[in-house]
Amino acid sequence: MALPFDKASAAPIRRQVDSDTACLLLHGLTGAPARDLWFLADYLTGHGISIVAPLLTGHGKTWKELELATAESWQNDALTGLDEVRTMGKIVFVAGLSMGGTLTLYLGEHRPEIAGLITINAPVYLDDPKLRLVPILRHFQRSQPKAPPDVADRDAMLPDLGFNSMEAVYQFERLMQGVRGDLGMVTQPLLSFRSKQDHVVPPRNAEYILDHVNSHIKSVITLERSYHCATIDYDRERIAASIEQFITLVRTQQV
Repeated sequence: MALPFDKASAAPIRRQVDSDTACLLLHGLTGAPARDLWFLADYLTGHGISIVAPLLTGHGKTWKELELATAESWQNDALTGLDEVRTMGKIVFVAGLSMGGTLTLYLGEHRPEIAGLITINAPVYLDDPKLRLVPILRHFQRSQPKAPPDVADRDAMLPDLGFNSMEAVYQFERLMQGVRGDLGMVTQPLLSFRSKQDHVVPPRNAEYILDHVNSHIKSVITLERSYHCATIDYDRERIAASIEQFITLVRTQQV
């Protein structure tokens, strides 16, 4: 039985600290900020980086709310979050888990002023042949059961919807298709993480992304101990420390 979302687990995260650097954090499909990004937010703010992590449209309640979300609404959420971070008057980075990483690439394609991008198990394509049926199936089947959140650390208690909206899956496919076609527009420094064992997103996405962006600084880190929801899995501290080091490196090169 899925642990339901509540006000705490679905809450957006907004923390401003006294520094010149901020990071927009974006959660994944069927996730939420305080579920997926709490450790990363705590770590980065503890190292002098302000954080904004919005709740994406349709998330944090049940799968029925997801039916109302579109690729465009998630893109607008990401753009609104970016604008909120920019009001802090700081140098801005963007990091995202899973679909949040796809949205991170979308922002990189359309907002070249972003200082750097970080993706964590982000897809621009999925291998599942059943997805080809979703554009038609969504008109006859509103939802489908979903597996529990993909983590190796079974002590990680994750609120989850239990079901996924077929319409949301279709909209996610639309989002990936658009981002995939425009990857060449990404020129910012890019750090990508991939889990060696990811039961949701093919790990080869990381190489595909790096092969198709035009970033001069780009690298992949492979996570050996975590599954798809890596930001709260065994490698969470490695991810957070690597992101902080990446931000410091990019900032140093900009001076």
